[in-house]
Amino acid sequence: MKRIILLLSLCACVVTMAWAQQASVPTFSRHRIPSHGRLIAIPNQSGTSSHPSARAETAVARKTRVWDLGTFPGGTWAEAGGINDFGVLVAQGDTGSDGDNHLFTVRLFGPDAPQWSDLGTVGANEGWFLWPEIADTGMIVGYAATDDGYVHALAWTKKSGRVDLGTLSDLGYNFSVAERVNKLGTLIVGWSGSSADNSETSLPVVWTPTLAWKPDALTIVWKIQVLDTTGFEGFPHWMVTGVNDFGQVSGIAWDDSDPENDAGVIWNPLPNGKGWKIMRLPVSPVFPNAEVGFINDKGEVSGDVDSSDWSTFSAALWTPVDRLRRVYELTLLPSLPGSTNGGFAESINELGDIVGAAYDADWNMLATRWSTKDPRFVRPLGFPGDWSLADGVNNQRIAVGTYGGAQCANECAAAVQIK
Repeated sequence: MKRIILLLSLCACVVTMAWAQQASVPTFSRHRIPSHGRLIAIPNQSGTSSHPSARAETAVARKTRVWDLGTFPGGTWAEAGGINDFGVLVAQGDTGSDGDNHLFTVRLFGPDAPQWSDLGTVGANEGWFLWPEIADTGMIVGYAATDDGYVHALAWTKKSGRVDLGTLSDLGYNFSVAERVNKLGTLIVGWSGSSADNSETSLPVVWTPTLAWKPDALTIVWKIQVLDTTGFEGFPHWMVTGVNDFGQVSGIAWDDSDPENDAGVIWNPLPNGKGWKIMRLPVSPVFPNAEVGFINDKGEVSGDVDSSDWSTFSAALWTPVDRLRRVYELTLLPSLPGSTNGGFAESINELGDIVGAAYDADWNMLATRWSTKDPRFVRPLGFPGDWSLADGVNNQRIAVGTYGGAQCANECAAAVQIK
């Protein structure tokens, strides 16, 4: 149960804890490419190194600043996740020294920037991998394998190390994933289910913090609780894809037996901390399926909508039209110039920058930017590589993501500052 007053009071505690860290997270879509992810261990050590071939401040069109981050030194692949407002991004990849996935942060600013930090081994189950996410406090959320072979959601700080967020074990759900954390680091969202890849039944969840003495110090303890699914009883699969600092949560519900009924939803916090109320976001007759991404503090939601047979799709923006954010309207975002192929919008900041990926006329996937201020605006972000996608954007207007092609044998990380 969400308690607004408690969260506000906890914020100061969380921020204090986080500043002790170095100043120094998935959504995913049906259109995304599979990763190398394989989950095995936990982040428990920290090493720091600067990438020897990182090319910062590469000049491209309109003086866009590009960080071609490549991989961790010695590594063979890297995928960037989220970025916080202090210019610290989080990524997964390898180091070349073992066969494990590792969790990294990359500092884009400072005397040694861009600077990679290895937080230790952490990975993913076979198949799709959800990019890790980072709060402005430095807290990182994601998931990792447990000693008994399950996958559990985790929160990580330099002070606490890995914290197992738990599952809905009382319902028989032994797996969980933390997909997003708000900027304040006070609300974590994800899902818990009966399989690691969400192929079986699951439920949407949030983790809220409380204070406890363990054993002789004041400690933050995270409590898992199920989000409201009233009216959506026919949907066995859930994914929570966004959360803002006002407690709004965005997500997706779907039923594999009914491929024409993917629902994009948001949960609005109820008064007096009495939980959340679910509502379905609108779609169009041409695109009846919705895949929702991030939600910003204005309540604006990024994502994409798809045809009933999933053959065509469009990047999308949902905007609240009433003060209580109970009524939303859908805006279809444009394709890249010269292309009729669609795209998907992954993330949105408070300034109205929307980032994701779109396909050009030759079906090359390119990291792309749209804008809430002009629904006709669309432009490639200028990532390196033959293909690319952007997964996050902060309020410094820095978009982060992954690219590949001739310049990168597998996947490499990159960031672009929007001008």
